[in-house]
Amino acid sequence: MIPPGARRFGLLAYGDPNIDLVFAVDRAPAADEKVLGRHLGRHAGGTAANVACAAARLGLPTAAYGRVGRDNGDGDHLVAEFQRFGVAPQWVRRVAGPCATALILVQGDGEKALVYAPLPGWPLDTATLAPALEQSRVVYAMPYDLAEFEIVSREARAAGTLVAIDVEAAVVPGPERLAALLPLCDIVFLNEGGFRAATGLPPTPEHARALLKQGPELVVVTLGARGAIAVRGDESVIQPAFPAHLVDATGAGDCFNAAVLARLLGGDSLADALRFAAAAASLAITAIGARAGFPDHAAVASVLDSANQGASTPLSDTSPQNRPGERPHNQVST
Repeated sequence: MIPPGARRFGLLAYGDPNIDLVFAVDRAPAADEKVLGRHLGRHAGGTAANVACAAARLGLPTAAYGRVGRDNGDGDHLVAEFQRFGVAPQWVRRVAGPCATALILVQGDGEKALVYAPLPGWPLDTATLAPALEQSRVVYAMPYDLAEFEIVSREARAAGTLVAIDVEAAVVPGPERLAALLPLCDIVFLNEGGFRAATGLPPTPEHARALLKQGPELVVVTLGARGAIAVRGDESVIQPAFPAHLVDATGAGDCFNAAVLARLLGGDSLADALRFAAAAASLAITAIGARAGFPDHAAVASVLDSANQGASTPLSDTSPQNRPGERPHNQVST
């Protein structure tokens, strides 16, 4: 097993990248309704792929693992975008057919509605997954398919690689699926809709802490304009959002999650990592497209330096030896 400090990548983003077809609308249509819109272009996207690009832009060595289609040049574009952001595409395979695609409707208030059409089958290739994991400290995935994710988690455990998942309502529609996933991961990111769908409860530090009893060592919940909360061990953090002009919320959560991981792997406290991530997300929402607003470290530092924003509020502290994420094989915190 390669020691964590000797691994080439901090983050391995597991999942197929996709093409985002973005339209501006006053509001998303209801059933049997047509609305007028304006085409805003084709952009590179995909949850795990966005996290990879955001993390790499912030300076974390990052690789992508997944598939792109060979049709119509979209696959070449997606790989080129990885390279432009500094993400290593060596584990991105080309397969027959079109790329995965998302239709994104950006409403007048900047919020979005989305339809996602994935590639059939799994990104998983047993011959390449193990070496990819062995070179990475954390693998990040959105676990649509439980059977697939069970394999990824098992291989990651064998490689001494931490497992982080992104939970949305489309991924975890209820408590049963959440209960199956939690023992398989170390870090859980949820947005507010995903938390409510998965637990039936509002997102609070107390409700988030209950998830720790089922397996993960860190739970982070993003709350849109209200900021984020995070819990691990006896530690809880509440982080307000930074003021920002919302243009397109697509990719903001991905940027936030990437920033949290980048800073924790860099040795930050949980409170400092959340504050940094909130500042990064405030920049990510200021441009059209999931990645157009992704900042580099200097841009985030500038926001932090100039903002009249208080630091995150630790609700309680825990000693370093009891902090989740600090397993001997791979540390993700101080």
